[in-house]
Amino acid sequence: MVSLLLWLLPPAARAMADHPVLALYYPWYDPDSFGAASDQPAVQPYESDDPALIRRQVEEAQSARIDGFVAAWFGQGDRTDKNFSTLLGIAQDKGFSATIYFETDHILGTGPDAVVAQLRSFSHDYLDHPALVRYQGKPVIFFWRTRALDLATWASIRAEVDPDHRAVWIAEGDQFGQLTGDTFDGIHPYSIAWSSNPAATLARYGQHAHAFPGKLWIPIAMPGYDDARLRAGGFVVPRADGAYYRSTFQAALDSQPDWAVLITSWNEWLEGHQIEPSLSYGTLSLEITAQFAAQLHARGAASQGAG
Repeated sequence: MVSLLLWLLPPAARAMADHPVLALYYPWYDPDSFGAASDQPAVQPYESDDPALIRRQVEEAQSARIDGFVAAWFGQGDRTDKNFSTLLGIAQDKGFSATIYFETDHILGTGPDAVVAQLRSFSHDYLDHPALVRYQGKPVIFFWRTRALDLATWASIRAEVDPDHRAVWIAEGDQFGQLTGDTFDGIHPYSIAWSSNPAATLARYGQHAHAFPGKLWIPIAMPGYDDARLRAGGFVVPRADGAYYRSTFQAALDSQPDWAVLITSWNEWLEGHQIEPSLSYGTLSLEITAQFAAQLHARGAASQGAG
């Protein structure tokens, strides 16, 4: 394991990089959650409500030079909110960062008013937290499945909850028209596992995003995919001893990210694209992550030096 790597770095190097590596993070597991998973966590029992597990996950992520988690969030009062609060506290203690992946489908529920209410709740509870993921000093919020609402509705929501643009809003998907206007500040895809040529897909996506000056293109890297046991019509993209992950991470870097690279994912075990240490793959994905994260961090350092 590369767990000692973090502690070889000076404290300043543990702060969020100018070009960070982030990972999608899912805080909703119990020990009996893995029946449909193609692999199992290396350390068990695995309980997302356990602060000791969250602390270990942060430390393992830092060992791989990951700068922050983007945690799935179902709203105030939910288990994911409680665990996000715990994550933020640990992140602050460890020099790590975290933010939410606003789960639009779940929160939308009774309509756009529910989205407004939950965003206000998040802003009240967390927007000023020192461990929140930030871009140029502003807190960042990621939004899952933004296509669930049209852009005009999102614009209205933002006018209600963040008229002064205190935060940076990142949309999900491949509908780059979402970058029109000033509602969303950037975009990322969730998956490229469906693509027969992930490098070409990410290059094309990057070109589309860069057609909107001032917006952030955030590509993804994936270690593989396997949801064949989860759903009818599921499929498998083999990891190929890390070759798939290396190729997608390199493609992400080649697509010219404006800020971060996002890993799908730290621990989405049921879709089989977790990089967290597992029984089948050990810590290989963490070792690969550390190698490529060093390249992205170096880009950030170079751009700061050039400025």
